[in-house]
Amino acid sequence: MHIVHRVASVLRALGNARHLGITDLSTVTGLPKSTTHRLVTALVNEGLLVQDEDSHKYALSLRVTALGASILNSHAVRKSARPILMALRDQTHESVHLAVLEGMEAIIIDTEDSYYFVRAVNVPGQHLPAHAVSTGKVLLAYQWETRLREILNSTPLTRYTENTITDPRLLLEELRLVRQRGYAVSQSEMEEGIEAIAAPVLDHLGIIVAAVSIGGPSERCSPKQAEFITAVTRAGQEISQALRYLGWH
Repeated sequence: MHIVHRVASVLRALGNARHLGITDLSTVTGLPKSTTHRLVTALVNEGLLVQDEDSHKYALSLRVTALGASILNSHAVRKSARPILMALRDQTHESVHLAVLEGMEAIIIDTEDSYYFVRAVNVPGQHLPAHAVSTGKVLLAYQWETRLREILNSTPLTRYTENTITDPRLLLEELRLVRQRGYAVSQSEMEEGIEAIAAPVLDHLGIIVAAVSIGGPSERCSPKQAEFITAVTRAGQEISQALRYLGWH
């Protein structure tokens, strides 16, 4: 168990920082340099880490990336949502995203990019601050109130633009409104000039498991906001029904 924890700490450190030397890894993980060196050497031999020839620093290998991709591909929600995401993109012509919640981060698990040259771009595996994006606000809004307060009390709300909500009390008010109306809107909260609308995806027990969103430049999305709200909430309902949620029948 000690070895597993040590290996996991090395992998997590490289997942957060991408390239680190032995000394840096030792500092981040709190492991002795000799132990770190042995673990890194073993992980390189197993093909899980690679060493840069110039800097001599280490990084996660493509084998690890492929493993992560296979996990995303096997995700039940992703499988059910795939055709609906494609149809939503074709209907609205804007980028669509599917995300799940981890702590205070919305993690993108699938996307369909807009055909427009100027578009909102996110990639599977990308982590976004939940309080500043529409998918994140939906995912937070459907948590139990006690759980939500725990999350907000333990995580500072970083400001990204003038529109980012950084006051926990104001965010709670926003999340209550999101749950009441069944969708969330983000207007230049993570990035200036980008607007997105998201809706919940519920499982067969009525528990939120993901959020689906439409996003793009505000100049294109704002005039079509009402249309996009209808489209994305319908998509959320269709994915939920594919997961056997019966509440919208």
